[in-house]
Amino acid sequence: MQRGILLILLAAILWGTTGISARYINDIYPLSPLTIGAWRLLFASPLLILLSFLSKGNKEPLQKEHLGIFLIYGVTVATYQLSFFSAVTFAMVSTATLIAICTSPVFVAILSKLFLKESLNAKVFIALVLSISGTILIMDIYQLDFSLDSNSSLGYLLALGAGLSYAIYAVAGKSLLTHYSPLRIVSITFSLGALFMLPFIPVPADLPLAVWGILLFLGVVPTALAYIIYTTGLKSTTATSAAIASLFEPMTATFLALTFIGERLNLMQSIGAVLLFSALSIISIKKTS
Repeated sequence: MQRGILLILLAAILWGTTGISARYINDIYPLSPLTIGAWRLLFASPLLILLSFLSKGNKEPLQKEHLGIFLIYGVTVATYQLSFFSAVTFAMVSTATLIAICTSPVFVAILSKLFLKESLNAKVFIALVLSISGTILIMDIYQLDFSLDSNSSLGYLLALGAGLSYAIYAVAGKSLLTHYSPLRIVSITFSLGALFMLPFIPVPADLPLAVWGILLFLGVVPTALAYIIYTTGLKSTTATSAAIASLFEPMTATFLALTFIGERLNLMQSIGAVLLFSALSIISIKKTS
């Protein structure tokens, strides 16, 4: 398997721990999803800054022509959190998640074609179709609610905004990787994202220590560590292939739910897993000369 795809897959597996961690938080204390998203950025930011300071990548001078891209990158980190966690308050969580996750590779493919001049060949197109189809099956489409009342429609639009935010994040990151180290990029953008999220970070006076521990885990593992790994992997693969591999996040979440909270995988979800593995195999095939 290509190293870049393997790293993206590892990042997706780490991202997949977010849902079950949030579930454990809400079993202890009722924190809003938006608050959880804001705190994970706040915990991730100082760790990333410290790691960047200790690494040689901290000595890379920022070029003026890249400041706008860094700003866009940081904004999309925040807008993804705001769009997605707001979407789940207006529409069903599963429906909003499906829209955000499944539209992001499509947006990435379009933006990569326009701005990075990446080719959308037959192999990538087939993998894109298989991965999105597999994700739909894993998330159990029969349980989704696509009603068009005003609240739900707003939720769908916000979920689309989350998918687009992720796509802009991926394309902007890919464009910066020829100039800066992955750690340097992530430390700057997530610090900006945390700054933009500050208005959404309440501090409950009676928050249990166990919840603080889970929030810290969310900031360190599926945020700081996962995005360092993701950005490193993005350096050696295309943005579209990275978006396809990142769809393993919901499959990881599903298998964690099977293991720890007793949920069961039905036949259609099993077929979805097979489709995702097939997509991963396709994008992992190296060209032969």
